[in-house]
Amino acid sequence: MEVGVVGYMAQVFISFIHEEIRWAEAVQSFIGTVLGETAAPFMSSDKFQVYAGEKWLDRIMDELKTAKVVLLMLSEVSVKRPWVNFEAGAAWTRDIITIPICFGGLKKDNLPKPYSSLQAIDLARSGEYEYLARSVAHHLGIEEPPGMLYAVAGGVLGDEESARKFKHQLTAYHLLMERISALQESSS
Repeated sequence: MEVGVVGYMAQVFISFIHEEIRWAEAVQSFIGTVLGETAAPFMSSDKFQVYAGEKWLDRIMDELKTAKVVLLMLSEVSVKRPWVNFEAGAAWTRDIITIPICFGGLKKDNLPKPYSSLQAIDLARSGEYEYLARSVAHHLGIEEPPGMLYAVAGGVLGDEESARKFKHQLTAYHLLMERISALQESSS
């Protein structure tokens, strides 16, 4: 079995279509920043994570086999694409936690079956970024980032290290919100 970019197989797998790579990169960056290297996601269509000469389907299947969480980037376009559905099915049959992430006009209330049976994230809704980070951390069995309201109320700002972590996470939340806003504006 081959190893991922950072020397090990990723625990988080992001499934997306290549036309929507900027959305997937925003989520990848956010998860990696907020949760750290342990949660650094593998992106199925990122040519820099599958190297020239590799058997790409074998690499994708190896990554899916070892993933604990699959993030499905679902838009009105991608939800109809066979490849995203293939990767979702592979995760589903292995009982891998699968989190639909809705964007690009698709709302979680409009997800088709079987995706509608899964608790989903809607990037257009306030508070969903925090929910995504906490859900991924929970499923990986790593420390969840503190809730924003708790942190703002002073719950984690009692010492310098906690304040530094909170500032780092808050910056990641803001960067993702800015990237998502810019992507939504450019696709309108």
